[in-house]
Amino acid sequence: MFLYWGFLLYFSLHFCSCETEANATKTTLDQKRWRRSVANPPQPIECEFSNWSDWSSCDPCQKKRFRYARLTQPAQFGGDPCNRIDRQEDPCASRNPCRNTKTCEGFRCTETGRCIVRRLLCNGDDDCGDLSDEKNCKSVPSSCSTNEMEQYWGIENLASGINLFTNNREGFVLDHRYYAGGCSPHYILNTKFRKPYNVENYIPESKGKYEFSLSEHESYSDYERNFASRHAKQTSFSIGLKIPGLFEFGFNYNDMKVKTFIERTKKFSHTKSKFISAKSTLEVAQYKVKSRNLMLHTEFFQRVKQLPMEYVYGEYRDIFRDYGTHFITEATLGGVYEYTLILNSEKLQKEGYSLNDVQKCVQAGLKLGVTIEGISLSVGMSGGACSGLLKEIGDKISSDKLVEDFVALVRGGASEHIAALAYKDLPTQDLMQEWGDAVYYNPEIISMKASPLYELVTATDFTGANILQENMKRALEEFQAETSPCRCVPCQNNGLAIFTENRCECICPLGFSGAACEITKRPVNAIDGSWSCWSGWTPCSRRIQTRDRQCNNPSPQNGGNQCEGTNTDSRSC
Repeated sequence: MFLYWGFLLYFSLHFCSCETEANATKTTLDQKRWRRSVANPPQPIECEFSNWSDWSSCDPCQKKRFRYARLTQPAQFGGDPCNRIDRQEDPCASRNPCRNTKTCEGFRCTETGRCIVRRLLCNGDDDCGDLSDEKNCKSVPSSCSTNEMEQYWGIENLASGINLFTNNREGFVLDHRYYAGGCSPHYILNTKFRKPYNVENYIPESKGKYEFSLSEHESYSDYERNFASRHAKQTSFSIGLKIPGLFEFGFNYNDMKVKTFIERTKKFSHTKSKFISAKSTLEVAQYKVKSRNLMLHTEFFQRVKQLPMEYVYGEYRDIFRDYGTHFITEATLGGVYEYTLILNSEKLQKEGYSLNDVQKCVQAGLKLGVTIEGISLSVGMSGGACSGLLKEIGDKISSDKLVEDFVALVRGGASEHIAALAYKDLPTQDLMQEWGDAVYYNPEIISMKASPLYELVTATDFTGANILQENMKRALEEFQAETSPCRCVPCQNNGLAIFTENRCECICPLGFSGAACEITKRPVNAIDGSWSCWSGWTPCSRRIQTRDRQCNNPSPQNGGNQCEGTNTDSRSC
């Protein structure tokens, strides 16, 4: 079963068309309501940390002790940021012996501490990651030089850890430049590639034909539910478990393209607008790592070795900050182009067209391009009317039109193709072909399976691996709670609160601005609900623990939408 996981977009905001067609009294009232409103300017919220924890005991390997502080209040609305450090270390002496080094029956690398088999010495590859395996060599073979073979496209991104709370790629956790002496070339389109040791499969695909799947939505709430089902984060999932199915990847709120998409789409919530959404996916490769004995990146390996056996949240938290919460086990590489066409419901009805008529017209435009005068269409619109509608797409000047907005989001390919697809009218076949060619050499991760980072901590590489794993599991749950945007004060006017770098920010719908989206010329109507943070887990009863959350952050107001999803969660104990 496929889990589509990006980040849940709580899109709900009213939109008021600028048509005023009442008597003078109503006009006067409207003018008063539409003035720039700063009636509820937010008070700046300063960042706050907890008191320091107690010092840990002295770690016998690091000869250090540690303490940390938790974030109790993120900065928001222009409040003082969190400039203070939230972890400290102090030199100390311990009488206990250090036992964090595994026995190596091969060659122990000088700086990285990696253990490799001796047959890899003096083979021309940097198998150690510090070149110590290539020192003092009498001869070095040249038959398997990486200069003769290329790296798989996009392979470095797949070696990164990912933070599934933000969809950010973080530091490298796997070493995809380690080959264990493997030299067999893998040919793709007459190009010779060298397969990394960690990779089980890298299979080229050709499943994309630049075809769009279209869906129509009679209301914004219908559109939102459909969009959320494809991009929503499963907020009640157990973050410490493997993700069993593929989920969509790519929604990062720090990405300006995503912010723009949210701003423009949210503007049409609580209106009578109708929506047509379309999506084209081009798959170029399938990737899968080996199930065990993975070679870790040397820096990640060293960082894990430095973790204290005693549980100190601050030290484990830094691992997640630097390397993410999960690593990628399987992935589909390629590109995605999706767009939303927003239509004026009143004009649609006035012209006598159905939403299905427009969908078929758009579908014809995608296949033929916009020059479709005289083409016989089996829709309720003439070829001329259909052509006129398609010409409205991308028109930023005309106000009396059927198409209110055209919003696109593109992943994969070169930047010039992304710009062309995202900011002009319906894409042509030639442009889609050019984009597809660019995607082949610049693929993005469009879906993946992931496992928690602690599964890389095995007894093969680490002493006390079971203790380290349990500590990482515990810290992961605390890290999720500390960095959740549910801790942010709600934004005004259906702005979307996001958490980034110990502060909260608001992404405002188009037409709203200010630190809390409080400045607007639009009348404010419905406010949609948003979830509070999860409560703590109840004590274990009959091998089950439960927790809950409330739809009060904020609560729905003036007919706004209720929160999507469940308010209860459970797990085995």
